[in-house]
Amino acid sequence: MLRFCRWALALLGISAFDSCAVMYGSPIPDDIFAMYGTPTMEYRVSGKVADSRTGEPIEGIQVGYRNLSNGPQTTLTTDNGEFVVEGNGYPSENIKLQFEDIDEEHNGWYFPKEIEVDLVKAENGDGAWFTGIYVADGVLVELEADQPAEYGVPIVEFSVRGRVVDSESAPIENIEVTAANHYESVRTAADGSFHLTGEMTGFELNELTLRFVDTDGQDNGGEFEERIHTVQMIQTGPGDGKWDNGDYNAEYLEITLRKK
Repeated sequence: MLRFCRWALALLGISAFDSCAVMYGSPIPDDIFAMYGTPTMEYRVSGKVADSRTGEPIEGIQVGYRNLSNGPQTTLTTDNGEFVVEGNGYPSENIKLQFEDIDEEHNGWYFPKEIEVDLVKAENGDGAWFTGIYVADGVLVELEADQPAEYGVPIVEFSVRGRVVDSESAPIENIEVTAANHYESVRTAADGSFHLTGEMTGFELNELTLRFVDTDGQDNGGEFEERIHTVQMIQTGPGDGKWDNGDYNAEYLEITLRKK
């Protein structure tokens, strides 16, 4: 009889005690008590959404938890990327949150992401169907920007300053200075100084090979031997994160050439 009453409650949504008492003409004994319901918990997750490359906060990202009992529960990140999503659902020690960029091009495009968040029990329930309050604070979520496709060649910019002298430290004028894999050249001034700048294909420039050639014969005090010298470069500026891969410099370079 008790099994039938439980079945009737689930099927018809009526009181098992009243219906069974009517059907069988006698009340259910006092020491038999059955409770019907759905166990639930309350949850709260707070955190911040940021750009995975720059670390900057992202506004307008929809943060959602798909609850099987109450449907989707969502919120939006604030202008400093913060969010708080809360609600109730089936008891669990973790929940899955979905992050979706829904504001079109307002702050750029970001790929959607789903994460699993571990919850900590912050408050006990009532000992019956309500199991308690579960929280997770300080959750950091990094989203990857969906950059439009670009076509081009990665480059670095370089700058080399120096001076060319002879074996007695006297300046040598009119020495041609060129860099390997670079088509432009400069010539030394009357004080032997030079400044060579340009762009090169590549993602970095840790070394630069220079070539020093005397092309005017005796006009600059004699004929000097050609010299190849490799310079260690230092990155002095970042690129733009796309095709420009930064600035590389070398300064106070002194090159000595020997007479032929």
